[in-house]
Amino acid sequence: METGEQNDVLAEMSRELQEAAAARKAKLLKKSVPQEPTLADALNTLTKADLEDVAFNIGVDVKSSWKKAELVAAIGPAVQSFAGRWFVTIVDEQYNAFKHIVEKGGITTEFREDEMRLDYFQGIGVVFGGSVDGKVAWYMPQEILEEFRRLDSESFRKAIEFNTDVLRISTGILFYYGVLDHDELFAAVKKHLAAEIENEAGFGFSAFMGILLTGCCWQYQIKMDQHYAAYYTVADPKKIHDMAHSRELTYAKLSYGQVYDAGDENYIEATDAYKALAQFLMQEYGFDVMNAAGVVGQLAVLWQNDGSVQAGLDYIASLGRLSPEKNGELEALVMGYHHSIRFWIYKGHTTGELISGKLDPEEENVVSLAAHRRNKNKVGRNAPCPCGSGKKYKFCCMRK
Repeated sequence: METGEQNDVLAEMSRELQEAAAARKAKLLKKSVPQEPTLADALNTLTKADLEDVAFNIGVDVKSSWKKAELVAAIGPAVQSFAGRWFVTIVDEQYNAFKHIVEKGGITTEFREDEMRLDYFQGIGVVFGGSVDGKVAWYMPQEILEEFRRLDSESFRKAIEFNTDVLRISTGILFYYGVLDHDELFAAVKKHLAAEIENEAGFGFSAFMGILLTGCCWQYQIKMDQHYAAYYTVADPKKIHDMAHSRELTYAKLSYGQVYDAGDENYIEATDAYKALAQFLMQEYGFDVMNAAGVVGQLAVLWQNDGSVQAGLDYIASLGRLSPEKNGELEALVMGYHHSIRFWIYKGHTTGELISGKLDPEEENVVSLAAHRRNKNKVGRNAPCPCGSGKKYKFCCMRK
């Protein structure tokens, strides 16, 4: 695509986003905030379609033939019950949003008008949008406000901190591994948060999934389906998962610091190879820091999703012409960056590690062992044990 065409596409996308934002604001401003709103009052400000969405989101069975009053009567008690269970899965940003509303007496006009994540709260019936004095306002119904105040305590805030760590570590792990089964990700998170988990009574797979699902609805870095959790830049989670698991590799060993840092929003692993290529782009193409970072980041996304090295070179070539004497230098920098990436299909290893054979011992890898335990019934009794002991499976781990 030529530069002019790219600019046209971006302009059209920007226009569509602006129109969507204006329509959303107009819809919110049409709804007046009830005086001292009860949950029933708040639900009654929603359309029938909105109410059906809330029912679906919190797991309430309703009939399409029901009238609005019937929907409100069925959804109200369910929202109250759901809120008490859901609040214990939230992370710090969500907690701070609720705390702000509470401190403002249950209603605020101070959130940004384009903060679309608040729509998620309305979608589960805990916070509602409306209009006050011509401004967009967000408020908590009395019953939900009381439930939040009842829960809010030192122990609750510590639980929120733990949830936030769980979500961040999960994000960092997926940054490096790309895609994991839910149980694989749970095993990896437990490994990195072992000390914290000792102080969290009752933290099991169900609690983990609750935190992950709540977090995914708030931030964009993790996407989930019935089987997998994936980093948001993974184009085809099943494809990447299957490619990784088709290889006889253990997962790369990652430190707590690595996965914690990688859990940050828009994280970039600024290796020496990354920096060298970005600096070349700034010098030779006149890019600023952000544009250079965007190009190098796009290369990583392309390659991580099983793109070829040549596809990366073609992408760079599409950015503009380069003097012939610089082509060799660019190709060397691109190849160097390619070799430095921790590939999802190689379970977090770089191509350099694979070539050198310097991989982590399997016994140090919790995720790999979890996968063996999960698939143990697929191993024949007389086959070599997956743990690598050299013994037959029936004489080794099958007994465990």
